[in-house]
Amino acid sequence: MLELPSSIEDILSGVTAVIITHNHIDRWDSKAINTIHKDMPIFVQDEVDQHSIINDGFTDVCVMNMKTKFHNITFTKVTGQHYENSDVKKMLENDFNTSKTMGFYLSTPSEKSILFTGDTIWFDSLENNLEDLKPDIVVMNSGGNGFSVGRLILNAQDVFKIHETLPQSLLIASHMEAVNHWTTSRTELAAMAEKNGFESKLEIPKDGDILTL
Repeated sequence: MLELPSSIEDILSGVTAVIITHNHIDRWDSKAINTIHKDMPIFVQDEVDQHSIINDGFTDVCVMNMKTKFHNITFTKVTGQHYENSDVKKMLENDFNTSKTMGFYLSTPSEKSILFTGDTIWFDSLENNLEDLKPDIVVMNSGGNGFSVGRLILNAQDVFKIHETLPQSLLIASHMEAVNHWTTSRTELAAMAEKNGFESKLEIPKDGDILTL
């Protein structure tokens, strides 16, 4: 893991809700539990994660439905697949209690629509959701992280598939060169985009960068 570029308090300033794509240690840990206000609205993928986070002392934990309204924003739940094969699935279930995950799509009349893939590989449901929702922006967990038995999330080839599916959308690469089992570097991803002619449609932020969209 990498050190945060600013304090947790600064990051949380102005935050009105938290979305937890899945209850793994790199998404929800003791620091989050002890720092986030216990009355913060939190959205999770299923009742298992809901009960776990309520047990952590949080009082406003909701399961994200296929469509959920929060103020003037519509959340659309997007199915993820956090494993490349059955061996990875089994490892996640044995060592991290779950292999389930989700992404989400945010839309509001006054802003560009944005889809966060969450921790997923490229698979039919992701392709179908991209084609159906047609987000203006896609934030991708694209570090190619995995174990010896298989991959956990998107890699450079998958990013190219997302571009082919949505050639007009802006793609933002996240989850890059963080956690010690990454396999896709920022340099590799940038080179792939340039080779295939879509470097102007791909943002690869450095740690601590802030993008205004």
